[in-house]
Amino acid sequence: PAGAGPRRLRAAAMAGFVRELERRAGPALRLEQRAAGGVGCVVWDAALVLAKFLETGACPLARRHVLELGAGTGAVGIMAATLGANVTVTDLEELQELLMVNIENNKHLVTGSVRAKVLKWFNFNLPPDYILMADCIYYEESLEPLLKTLKDLTGPDTCVLCCYEQRTMGKNPEIERKYFELLQRDFELEKIPLDRHDEEYRSEDIHIVSIHRKHRVGAR
Repeated sequence: PAGAGPRRLRAAAMAGFVRELERRAGPALRLEQRAAGGVGCVVWDAALVLAKFLETGACPLARRHVLELGAGTGAVGIMAATLGANVTVTDLEELQELLMVNIENNKHLVTGSVRAKVLKWFNFNLPPDYILMADCIYYEESLEPLLKTLKDLTGPDTCVLCCYEQRTMGKNPEIERKYFELLQRDFELEKIPLDRHDEEYRSEDIHIVSIHRKHRVGAR
């Protein structure tokens, strides 16, 4: 029938293709991706590096409250949930369906809990123990909102783990420089050495930074 070809092409573009992420114990995560729908529909290398870093045990996750910002496919947050964390994965409205699919596909591996929310509609009653971010700093216009979100959500004991791929093309170096410059006004940063990353899932150009609120000394 007329028009069937374009419809088939659109359907193929939206069809999922699965990325498996091996775990140290038990079956791999199966993460559905989308061939169309923007950068949030794909499992990027920084997400793999951060997810596998969580598996090293460097951060105690069991029974901790965890928030993932810009979760995309949910790879990092779902991995945290398999390690016993109680996780909220957040992203834009258009990515909620993909997050829900991946939560459903991997729920049998979860030992904590995991749910998906649109961040702008969701507020924490208490600051989370951990905030996870993978590849969230490549849009200049998103820097200020991202920093405000971090200031609003973090408490004195919240640990933010930011994993990003260092990119040298175009405006990326300037965006990264500006982001960390702004971040250091309110936060203390510590780069996690490469030898503490997962032995296989690591790269010289992918960095993990541990971020905490600066402790303000009150006037006496």
